[in-house]
Amino acid sequence: MHLRFFLLPVALLLAGAAAVATLRPPRGADYETLPPDPAALHAVLASQPIALAEAARIAEERVEGGKAALVRLLGPDRPRFAVEVVTASGERREIVVEAAGGRVISTVVKGRFPGDPTYGKWTEAPSGLKYFELREGDGPTPPDPTAKVKVHYTGWLVDGTKFDSSVDRGQPATFGLNQVIKGWTEGVGSMKVGGKRKLIVPFSLGYGVQGRGPTIPPKATLIFDVELLEILP
Repeated sequence: MHLRFFLLPVALLLAGAAAVATLRPPRGADYETLPPDPAALHAVLASQPIALAEAARIAEERVEGGKAALVRLLGPDRPRFAVEVVTASGERREIVVEAAGGRVISTVVKGRFPGDPTYGKWTEAPSGLKYFELREGDGPTPPDPTAKVKVHYTGWLVDGTKFDSSVDRGQPATFGLNQVIKGWTEGVGSMKVGGKRKLIVPFSLGYGVQGRGPTIPPKATLIFDVELLEILP
């Protein structure tokens, strides 16, 4: 039997709506590989010409002012070190270093949050909602908290786990702003049509202390990239 992962459908965003989850395996999930044996992992690390500390130093040299925050071993068939380097300005890069000789294989710029990259500081509302204006729209703003809107969105947990996406389904979502979680009512309700925001929703404006079903943990901060497509009659 294959394990399956519950993704949230649009209905789960609706406050008070029944939780009807669709079963869908996460992309790229691997349920077959067992965690490595600690002794074998130690042997692999000990046999490499480049150690973790050396890989961190090599990665730091690639980023001006960078400091290694995390080093992971990739492999073991072709051992490599993935080093996450951060700077004082908030830039994050993942640099992959070959364990056999210290050659840098790849460098990927990573954002602080999943989804579209963010720049500058967020806007924080008195409620605790935070958001980045990814693209400011040039259309109207929903007239009131009962307005019906059409949006495209993707939602993640803070660890980067994607739990729902109208973009992946290829079907925008429509709903009344008074039918969704409070973070959406506030965050989408002040957008302009054509705009896109990254909403950072604290649990008090999301699914609360209890969470929701198997997908939203208790006290979960949720991150959404939301594009306001249309205000419906």
